[in-house]
Amino acid sequence: MRKKILFFFDTDERASPFDISMAYDAGFDVVVPYSSVTAESAKGLVQDAIFPRGPEGVKHTSFFLGGADVQEVSKMLEVTKESMFGPFQASIIVDPRGANTTASALVAKVEAGLAELGEGGLKDKKVAIIAGTGPVGRVAAELCANSGAKAFITSRREEKAKKIAAEISERCETEVGGLQASNDEETLEAVKDADVILSTAKLGIRTISKEVLEQLDDRVRVVGDVNAVQPTGVEGLDPNDDMKEFMENTYGIGALAAGNLKSKVELELLTQAKEADKGVFDHRNAFEIAKDKLK
Repeated sequence: MRKKILFFFDTDERASPFDISMAYDAGFDVVVPYSSVTAESAKGLVQDAIFPRGPEGVKHTSFFLGGADVQEVSKMLEVTKESMFGPFQASIIVDPRGANTTASALVAKVEAGLAELGEGGLKDKKVAIIAGTGPVGRVAAELCANSGAKAFITSRREEKAKKIAAEISERCETEVGGLQASNDEETLEAVKDADVILSTAKLGIRTISKEVLEQLDDRVRVVGDVNAVQPTGVEGLDPNDDMKEFMENTYGIGALAAGNLKSKVELELLTQAKEADKGVFDHRNAFEIAKDKLK
């Protein structure tokens, strides 16, 4: 019986133990990690991986593309696809530093939470994604926009926010906005009319203070955070909160609540790719899985 082999290409100096562990839990027989992979080096690695197994054996081969360098991962994806041809095709999982599965889990929980509150879904909701220029924020903005929300991202620099927002808009069915939020005053101005606020900063970085939250009215129905390390992204929102009312009429989704779903989503994404002969499994697949898990 053919072994299920996953080649894990990570742009980082060390391949992620998290993703390696998840791959084994998803049922891969062998996981082969490569670190510091670039788009340039990916072509040779892909072809060396697919040719020895032949047209039938390659059906039992998969590639995982990860790492913190989102742009390099995108280039690596194109190179990986271009390196395959004819009968030499394999499935490809794309989840740079967990951005696709994390964003998918958070946005799916927000959408389900809004429905639970009788607010429908994300359609026509104003969604503020704080520190949204990073990997998770970009994917979250795209998913929200494609779900009909009026999404915008913030950065400490307006130029960067607008640049990244324009890039996201090119991939979406609607425009994503970009605003500067480098202090409490600017953050309050950015989120004051939002229905949903998502904090997508790096671990240990606070983006929304208690002072900002106290000045918001009850229009904000759901607040989500992906940072479980103190100080958390949203002051007063416990990482374990799962649609808990943490301010009057405002419900919170903490990082661990979203993270629990994220792990389930990644496991299923890997499993689906393992069983597939070919295809790309990215944030779109992850979002559908996340929504299904919440039904």
